[in-house]
Amino acid sequence: MRFSLKPDNNNLLYFLTTDVAEVFIAYIHLSSYVANQITIIFIYCQIFCFLSTGLHIFEYTYLKTILATTIVCWVMFVFVLNGFIFPTS
Repeated sequence: MRFSLKPDNNNLLYFLTTDVAEVFIAYIHLSSYVANQITIIFIYCQIFCFLSTGLHIFEYTYLKTILATTIVCWVMFVFVLNGFIFPTS
C-alpha cells in the first residue's frame, strides 16, 4: 500500500482493533488531547491580553512575537502530524 497526498487516491485509513470500544477510547483520548492544547493556547492568549496594557512596548512586542511563534509552530506541528506521520505509521 502506497500513501499519497493526492485526493484521487482511494487508500482507506482504518483501525485494526479487537474491540469496538478501543476505537472510541482512541477518539476520546485524541479529542481530549486536542482540547487541552487549544485550551492552553487560549489561556496564554487571554493572559497576554490581560497583561498587555501594563507592559512596555518592547515587552509587548517580545511577548507578542513569542505567542505568535508558538501558535504557528503548533499549527505546523498539527499539519505535519496529520499529513505525514499518521499516514506513514
